[in-house]
Amino acid sequence: MPSSTASVERLFSLMNNLCTTNRNRLSQDTLTALMMLCREGCQQLSDDQTSKIVEIFKKNERERHCFIRD
Repeated sequence: MPSSTASVERLFSLMNNLCTTNRNRLSQDTLTALMMLCREGCQQLSDDQTSKIVEIFKKNERERHCFIRD
């Protein structure tokens, strides 16, 4: 595999790990926020980015049940 596609492949793999059959109702904003958290980690995010992610999770209350594992 050419090295230029490796980062894209990693993102698709991460997205597939986050979007499971139990988490199939995630909004685009929530999925983006989760991917950013998983990829960058909390320590790498700025305060503004962290605040934005927290607001996304607060706004999408209906999706919260998706994060509870069976």
